[in-house]
Amino acid sequence: MRITRRHLQVSLGSLWLLDGVLQCQPIMFSKVFARHILAPAGSGQPITIAAPLRLVRDLISAQPALFNAIVVVIQLTLGIALVTRRFNRAALAGSIVWALSVWVVGEGVGGLTTGATLLTGAPGAAVLYAVIAALAWPTREDLGDERPSRLALPAWCALWLTGAGLELIHGNNSSGAISMALRDARSSAPRWIAGIDGHLGALRIPSWTAGGLSAVFVLVAIWALVPGVTRQLSVGIGTLLSLTAWFLFQGLGDVTSGRSTDPNAGPLIVLLALAVIGAHSPGTEQQPVDGVAISESTAVTSLATTSSSKTPFIGQLTNGKPAFDWHEDGDGALLTARSPEGCLSSNSVAR
Repeated sequence: MRITRRHLQVSLGSLWLLDGVLQCQPIMFSKVFARHILAPAGSGQPITIAAPLRLVRDLISAQPALFNAIVVVIQLTLGIALVTRRFNRAALAGSIVWALSVWVVGEGVGGLTTGATLLTGAPGAAVLYAVIAALAWPTREDLGDERPSRLALPAWCALWLTGAGLELIHGNNSSGAISMALRDARSSAPRWIAGIDGHLGALRIPSWTAGGLSAVFVLVAIWALVPGVTRQLSVGIGTLLSLTAWFLFQGLGDVTSGRSTDPNAGPLIVLLALAVIGAHSPGTEQQPVDGVAISESTAVTSLATTSSSKTPFIGQLTNGKPAFDWHEDGDGALLTARSPEGCLSSNSVAR
């Protein structure tokens, strides 16, 4: 299956719809949302992050039902717009702005300054929403079947290098930190996952575990730079690690706890992995030529029926402008991409 920008848009829209539904939980319309869900994100933060978090907490505490209703409307609107493809660009732009706002004042920049790791949800689900929205941004033609942006690969590498660095920060670079993360995950995870976390947290975790994880994260980032099987291995290992962390350390986003506002970072990292595969999968690429996106293989196939004719064939775009010419001689055919200004590129096609 070929992964396209449209697939990312629909997936992102579905996640926004899920977030909107989670935001409709009764507790979100009370002061508990501000005091017990938002407020902890500001604990231990530097003043530049803690100050806006306190301001938002106080504002929401004053009128919790009103502010939460606004949040619900925003997230459901973004989701519906992306899934139905109405106001696509506006919805993606809104996703980026809203996600970054939530990342700062709702997630405390994903806990990057307070000891969070890739296992526990860093760099934050919200910032990954913004990344996916950027990768899904349509080209000028908005055909819907374009590959995801090639920025998916550097985003993937940056994610895993960031994760490697977070594992080496003082306080995270010990087996005790991993055991503590497992114990913390028990409090809001589904009961059956909490049981597994409890058994794992009671085990003696080797002291080199954090360093080993950091090394694996670096390898995932480096291998992604090598095309072919090595890149696929990077994506596969990264996806497995992300799903494992989402299960054990993030409790499947704690979506059954009644206090979850999103499914956490795990599904977003998997979506980023799919974007990497889609952006760099083998096959014919669409070549944009002066605003005209032409897929060579598609053009050749669609014009193959004219190959028996010795007369030129002129393809037409939907707006009536000539897109390409097809000329054939005894040895092969010549496919010429054109714009209203003239010839732009040619490709020979052997018979």
